[in-house]
Amino acid sequence: MNHTLSLHHCAKRIVPNSLEFVMELFLRLDCRKWYWKTGERWAMIEQEGRNMIVQFIETDQKPQSTEEKKNSHIAFLSDDPKKDVAEMRAWIESKGFKCNDGAWSGREFYFDCPDVFVDFVIEIMHTSIVED
Repeated sequence: MNHTLSLHHCAKRIVPNSLEFVMELFLRLDCRKWYWKTGERWAMIEQEGRNMIVQFIETDQKPQSTEEKKNSHIAFLSDDPKKDVAEMRAWIESKGFKCNDGAWSGREFYFDCPDVFVDFVIEIMHTSIVED
């Protein structure tokens, strides 16, 4: 290619009528709305200071099992990921949604909204991961 390609965003699928919940969840994860046109059933989020945009698209597809989704995730770094996952679980359940969570190690944790996220989970890793 004779030109420079610039990565713009990745897209993740969510179930119908869940966009408002997902946007609120990502606000709690220190993200902000990047694009959301009134009436549209898709939106994009970003995090200030990061060059990463994630788009959420409502789709009629049935969510995969958490086990199937774990290799497709949106990852965050944190000084206390275990605490963050526990807080997110409590908040998600307070909104009336189920939440599955687990860990790959003592520094890598994840959570899933199994009835909302079609093909991904949220991973929260300890900041020391990037230092290795």
